[in-house]
Amino acid sequence: MSRYRAIGLSLAIVLAPAVARTSHEEQGAVVRIVNYAQRGDWSLPWVTSSVTTINGSGFVIKNGLVMTNAHVVSDSRMVLIHFSNDPNPHEAEVLYVGHDCDLALLKPRDPKTLQGIKPLTFGGLPALGSSVETLGYPTGGLRVSSTRGVVSRIEEQIYVHSAADGHLAGQTDAAINPGSSGGPVVQNGRVVGVAFQTDSSLQGVGYFIPDEVIERFLRDVADGHYDGYPDLGLDYANMEHPAARVRAGMREGETGVRVSRTIRGSSAQGVIRIGDVILAVNGRQVANDGSVADGPDRIPMGMLIDRMFIGQKVLLNVLRDNQRFDVEVSLVRNAFFDARRNAYDESPRYFVYGGLVFVPLSRETMETYGDDWPRTASPALLEYYTYRVVAKTELQDSEHVVLMRRLDDPVNAEMAWFQDQVVERVNGIPITSLPRLIEAFEQFQGDFDLIEFAHGRRFGVLDRKKAEAANPSILERYGIQRDRAP
Repeated sequence: MSRYRAIGLSLAIVLAPAVARTSHEEQGAVVRIVNYAQRGDWSLPWVTSSVTTINGSGFVIKNGLVMTNAHVVSDSRMVLIHFSNDPNPHEAEVLYVGHDCDLALLKPRDPKTLQGIKPLTFGGLPALGSSVETLGYPTGGLRVSSTRGVVSRIEEQIYVHSAADGHLAGQTDAAINPGSSGGPVVQNGRVVGVAFQTDSSLQGVGYFIPDEVIERFLRDVADGHYDGYPDLGLDYANMEHPAARVRAGMREGETGVRVSRTIRGSSAQGVIRIGDVILAVNGRQVANDGSVADGPDRIPMGMLIDRMFIGQKVLLNVLRDNQRFDVEVSLVRNAFFDARRNAYDESPRYFVYGGLVFVPLSRETMETYGDDWPRTASPALLEYYTYRVVAKTELQDSEHVVLMRRLDDPVNAEMAWFQDQVVERVNGIPITSLPRLIEAFEQFQGDFDLIEFAHGRRFGVLDRKKAEAANPSILERYGIQRDRAP
């Protein structure tokens, strides 16, 4: 189970002096958000869950928009915004959402909704040890809550909403109040962050998305579309041991990191090789621990890529075979990582054939085993998802398909393997996506469907004519309206 939670937080510390309280005008720009959300059920992918209510906070910015967290408005069917001392809800649409950075922008349906409200402006990174004020609507409150905190750290953190993306985050000692997610963290009347998650393993600690990440999100959507973050798509080993540096051919005083893996379809593929030593990124020297200087501080070199956009080029200084040279890498968004993120604003995909339920292998598939899925999931799926696909480059540009379960029927009752199996081939056709699997079944003209699995040379066989004939009655018996959502 993750120790981080993407719930509201309210930063409450009264140690640091010298921050002016926000005015009534500034508090008037803070809104309460009610999201009526509906998610699919990845364990029963044809089922749609009931509508749930998610409460959060947000604040008015320029151009008639409201900023909040992505997790506050995910899977939305309707979003209402409420103002303090205003009994009337106002409907809004989700205009842009960045699930990888947990930020979203809303636009009221009625353009007159924000008339007379002064938008908040942004103020850059707060200094360590400085005091900040957080505004929001903790659960159960109908008026703006104002609490103080001290900024204790600003560094890279995993953003729990996607569970796969790490960006800059501010840390503060905090009293945790669910419902304040999306509220502004303010210093001297300007927004320096957005409250977004907590750490259940630490008492009195909360996190906010700092201005640097916010401004990048706003620049990204300026063209009317959110593209997301690029990624180099490589792993590296630190070069802190002197023998490792000598073996790599590094000179005295030279520093860098050794590339240990590249991801297929990534920015690095075909340009960077395993064994290359990256000495510098965009002219900044890389230390042996993978960090680069950033003003008075040091940050992981990957955070330099965080500040760039898809389509831009990053300049790497590389040591390869005792040769030092510069190489330009065009930055792309890597689809390989999408299966490792939590999924939002989409429905589960599936295919039912002969009572067998096939789904793509994704993080949502793994999470059907519960929050502690790294320990409770099927060992076969866990090994494939966590290790095999990561280690084998040739598997990284395919969508892997899982036989998740069997809907019991005489046509499939004697199958030896019918659950939690990664499908390798169907009727001799390699399976590289769910549509490919559907095609392999539907275009086959033989008498028996052969399903080959990725583990232990396992296989399953169906009588094709009986499976096709039984499928409509199986769907009806189990209350499934469609045999697929590909």
